[in-house]
Amino acid sequence: MLDRGRLQRLYRYGYSLTRDEHSAYDLLQDAVEAALRKSPHDPQAMLRYVRTIMRNRFIDEYRREQRHPTLSLDEQDDCPVDIDPRVLEEVVIAQHDLDVAIAVLGPMERELLFLWAVEGYTAQELADQTGVPRGTVLARLHRLRSKIVRHVGSDVRAVGEGGGQ
Repeated sequence: MLDRGRLQRLYRYGYSLTRDEHSAYDLLQDAVEAALRKSPHDPQAMLRYVRTIMRNRFIDEYRREQRHPTLSLDEQDDCPVDIDPRVLEEVVIAQHDLDVAIAVLGPMERELLFLWAVEGYTAQELADQTGVPRGTVLARLHRLRSKIVRHVGSDVRAVGEGGGQ
């Protein structure tokens, strides 16, 4: 049904939506629990079903959070990391660029980016899954790439060129 690899893919999908490790695990656990009640026998159908549940629950939680914002009181783990000082600057710059790129994206844009860039779905597969025309998916991907380039800079222009065909 759901092997380790599929669960990892679903976790990464949840993380792309929530941008939080614990929330992604919670989202995955809730979705798998709900899916097991109606358990499709086909592994691919199960994967799509769990992903749909995760997306819907994330949207519900996102809307709830917009209506009733909360403040997290969790402390960040400030454990020191042993890293080569020559590489530290590059890591910090890359992390900053990634944070900037992700911060300007909405949840649905992050979802599209994740499914296209990380999971490797084609525009046609995304169109089939979402029920929108392929041209709409391609237009959304183009706007998504343009938005990232505007906020991060020209270093990412080459990313995704020719992708999503």
